Amino acid sequence: SCEGLSPIQVSSNEEIAKEAEQETGNESVICTNRLVMRQSKSPICSTSDKSNQVLFAGGLSGSDKRPQDHSSDYFLGAASSDLASISVGADSSRYQRGPNVPLLVTRFALGGILQAEDSVIDILSRSEKLDLGLIGSDAKEVQQQKLSKIDNSSSVETADVTQVVDESKPSGSTDGQEATASIEKKPDLNYIKTSTELRASICLTLLQRGYPLSGSGDKFSSVDTDLWEDCMSNPALSFLTSRASNHFFSMKDAFGCLYQTAGIDWPEKLEPLEDYLRSVLLPHCLGLCLKLAGEQTKLAADQGKSDVYVARPAAEDLCPLPDPFVRLSDHSEQAVSNAYTILRRVRLMKSIRFIVGGGVPLSELMNFLRGPTMRMQTMGVPVWWCPWIHDLAILIHAAVHGLQSVTSELPRLQQKCVEDHVRETFVTGVNGKSPALPGNVLRQASEEELNAWVKIQAQEFPTPAVIEHRLALMCSQLTMNRNERYDHIPMFDEAMS
Repeated sequence: SCEGLSPIQVSSNEEIAKEAEQETGNESVICTNRLVMRQSKSPICSTSDKSNQVLFAGGLSGSDKRPQDHSSDYFLGAASSDLASISVGADSSRYQRGPNVPLLVTRFALGGILQAEDSVIDILSRSEKLDLGLIGSDAKEVQQQKLSKIDNSSSVETADVTQVVDESKPSGSTDGQEATASIEKKPDLNYIKTSTELRASICLTLLQRGYPLSGSGDKFSSVDTDLWEDCMSNPALSFLTSRASNHFFSMKDAFGCLYQTAGIDWPEKLEPLEDYLRSVLLPHCLGLCLKLAGEQTKLAADQGKSDVYVARPAAEDLCPLPDPFVRLSDHSEQAVSNAYTILRRVRLMKSIRFIVGGGVPLSELMNFLRGPTMRMQTMGVPVWWCPWIHDLAILIHAAVHGLQSVTSELPRLQQKCVEDHVRETFVTGVNGKSPALPGNVLRQASEEELNAWVKIQAQEFPTPAVIEHRLALMCSQLTMNRNERYDHIPMFDEAMS
């Protein structure tokens, strides 16, 4: 089903082609990313014009900056003047650390390290320095050099493993031949590398819908049987099971329609897509969070400028999405924000699947939802919100349909059930309990007025930001001391939304 995918599909390929033709090289790639981003209408994705405003006025030191729109307190620049001098001054080479280890540690750098999975950190730590020798290159040169690096590393890896296999297995060993053949058959990423529009759409899908179930890294592929049966028997949650299976939001659910629209055969391209996400895009997102502040500060210092935001190009000339085939310094602050969002939602979605897939016992899950932690979280939710009903619903719905669907589809799907819940809770009473509305209100209001009030209340729904904060809180509490732990740290990217 392609339901809910329209915000991320490019509605006018001719428009993108026309505008891209007016640019060349790196500018064309940035232009395409910007156009795809502009056509996204999802409220859960940072696309507002405010993200292009200058956030600060000040020097190379972040401590000198003051936010102009009250949306953030620190983004680029060093934490102090002394650290700025160490990072970009004449003696900066003396303080250089390992590849991809920043001297300027911003909140996005810290958040990216905490949210990125170990495999992403490992890939980045073993990779060469990002954008090495690419300053001044155009987009085609960037793509070609990165492609050569990938191909060369693949050849070296194949040779090394082949040697190990040859030494450990007798000549003519079937297992050795199969291992070598498996390694030599690397996924073909060319169709992704050569299509800026496809890369931008893939990036937006991750931003809006979260990271889907993949072939590795997930212990569960569907909602726990006991939890699913419990929803089926609960009138307030039965809508979750009436139209959908209990299988989790998958790669095909996320990208199938996108590939179909682009005329790309899905079954053959699944492995290259997963390889691109794990080995290229996510490490690039972490690299952006770690390194852009240092790159911008160094560029400003090299130009003799005292302010990062004066030295760097205008925001509309920078790439708003993390794109591995755009120079690091040609990404905007919004790209860093979106990169951090992607890293965070990768871990968030995996934690959600772990919780509703059975990693957390049903009794523990329900006790938590009925406990004081969630009962006290009343900010931004309707008066009828019941954690063990509605927080459970957003957990399951996000796992089965993705994050975006929680705000775009769930309110409509649960409308009838919420109306019944509001009427029972506030008007008629339920299970021997008196209605929550005062008696004089119930006596004075007509049935028509009460029905209208019930409908108005049932149409209330939390904002995407509130939904994500509640999901993050539940995941952080329920995965504590587990390998699938989600760390609920501030969502710094909200300053850009």
